[in-house]
Amino acid sequence: MTGEEIRDRQKRYIFPAVGNLYREPLPLSAGKGKYLYDQDGREYLDFFGGILTVSLGHVHPRVTEAAAGQIHRLWHVSTLYQNENMVAYAEELARVTPGDLQKSFFTNSGTEANEAAALFAQLHTGCREIVALRHGYSGRSFLAMGMTGQSVWRLGGTQAAGIKHALNPYCYRCAMGLTYPSCDLKCATDVEDLILTTTSGRVAAFFAEPIQGVGGLSPCPN
Repeated sequence: MTGEEIRDRQKRYIFPAVGNLYREPLPLSAGKGKYLYDQDGREYLDFFGGILTVSLGHVHPRVTEAAAGQIHRLWHVSTLYQNENMVAYAEELARVTPGDLQKSFFTNSGTEANEAAALFAQLHTGCREIVALRHGYSGRSFLAMGMTGQSVWRLGGTQAAGIKHALNPYCYRCAMGLTYPSCDLKCATDVEDLILTTTSGRVAAFFAEPIQGVGGLSPCPN
């Protein structure tokens, strides 16, 4: 199938919410390391490296071999059953995680992880309100879009109640136009003021994204 045929079938069979970059989207067929190859055989140096938290390059041999080895042993079972890889991974996370954090809860995506974290915090504290960051991205579910601090990713508006957005503490482009350390960390004191003036004063969680991978990134119009 040629690149043009793929583009034509995308328009006919894929839901239009799935947007692509460029006026003539790029159908990719293969990748290796820092290079990508399109359906017509052209080679590209990939400066993107992977969406959000995936930045391993393409077809890394160690990752590929591990994934293939697991597929040849076992594809999927419910968590009603135990398996070695899950507990081994949880043990390694406990080893490198600071403090007394020892237990892991695995999800399929960042959206699910944020939903679970919000739920756990609300159940533990007995509070409902959440503080997130402006320009932050939390996912595409009902609650996660409400926590997201960018209008282009918040389809249908904010429907989940009890979510407030604090300033993003980003010294490189300070929202207050100040410079560290003479700013006296005004962004931090603003969080306190936000809690005291726009919430009940008792919040369940503060969602901070030290690396805002989607901050300022808007979907490309078709």
